[in-house]
Amino acid sequence: MVARQKLIQAARAGIAVAGMVFMMCSCGKNADDTEREKRTDQTESTASTENTESKDSTDSTETIESAENTDSTGSTENTENTDKTEKAGSTRNTQKAESTKITKNAKNANLLAGMELVEQYDFQGAVERFEAALLNDEDKELTYRGQGIAYMGLGKYAEAETAFLSSIENAQGRATALVYDTNYYLASAYMKQGKYADAEQVYSAIIGLKKKEKDAYYLRACAILRQNRYDEAVKDFEKAFELDPDDIELVTDAYVEMEAAGYGEQGRTYLRDFMTKKEKSLDDGEKGVLYYYLEDYENARKHLDSFVNEDDVKLTQILGQTYEKLGDMNYAGVVYQTYLASHEPDAAIYNSLGICLMNQQKYDEALAAFESGIAIGASDYLQELKFNRIVANEYTGNFAQAKTMMEEYLQLYPDDARAKKEYEFLKTCHIN
Repeated sequence: MVARQKLIQAARAGIAVAGMVFMMCSCGKNADDTEREKRTDQTESTASTENTESKDSTDSTETIESAENTDSTGSTENTENTDKTEKAGSTRNTQKAESTKITKNAKNANLLAGMELVEQYDFQGAVERFEAALLNDEDKELTYRGQGIAYMGLGKYAEAETAFLSSIENAQGRATALVYDTNYYLASAYMKQGKYADAEQVYSAIIGLKKKEKDAYYLRACAILRQNRYDEAVKDFEKAFELDPDDIELVTDAYVEMEAAGYGEQGRTYLRDFMTKKEKSLDDGEKGVLYYYLEDYENARKHLDSFVNEDDVKLTQILGQTYEKLGDMNYAGVVYQTYLASHEPDAAIYNSLGICLMNQQKYDEALAAFESGIAIGASDYLQELKFNRIVANEYTGNFAQAKTMMEEYLQLYPDDARAKKEYEFLKTCHIN
């Protein structure tokens, strides 16, 4: 069997692919600011489809010229490193805005059913419901938006782009919270397709209307960096830091993005500066995270050890990965297993445990971990877990099962280029 790294790492995402995006033309008019919660840290393979909360501004009367300009304005992550640049920059929940609008028209049954399927990660079923909603003349702005989210979940980014543009067009130029979120999604679809200039234009349009939009500056920096314009990207990163100087996740995300682009040492200067300025106010967990990204794994371990069996999934993952970096795979596994033994089942931890066991060549145990994560059901890690389960089956020599699973996987995620390549490999394997 060819020795190659096939696992989908739970890579941090610099930009949020799953992030909701806003594409409006910058025409000088200001829309009411909507509250943006901190960015979500998501794995690449699936675009984040969680509904995040934002103020309902559907009653806004301000309009912007978006009908014609949406085509020109325009999100994000690599299987392992692309996630880092495509993570959803914001976790705004538009569910409140959506539900308010939907309940105004009781006939939106297919639309509601589609959104429920999105929440269950049944993206293909959701697409079918949204198509029925369009045929039934249900709310077009929300239906096209939901359709776009479902296409993102399926990895069909060109179709998602078209759907988001249609949603924005049906907003009739209103600058509502929902339109902002849809534009963030649109930019995410652009990033996924490598249309970085289009994504940049979307973020610039947002900034033109919202001068203090931290996430837009951060995400625009990522889009600019992908176009190899380092100096301009740095200005946007630093503007985002200026707008929220206490956001440690913003700084670590920027580092991950810069490191992926080949500017790791420059990115580490931001980590060091943040640690120096905030040292007295940082807790052990935050210090441990910074040391981890600074690749000072011994100090990361010292600060994070006390978080064994704590409730923080992210810190548990980083502690486990710290021990993996230190070469202590056995204790890394203990970190993950300790968490699982005393907490509710968690897909992210099962995925990390499975990868750790794979690295120890404990393929049967790794397979069991991936299957336990899948058994949880809908999660941001479901696609990742399913892919890794296929890989584990390959390493156990069960190529027939792996091939069958890959065929099922490609039914769910037909545009996964990595999976298509792996399927070609599986078709060449001798299967008894």
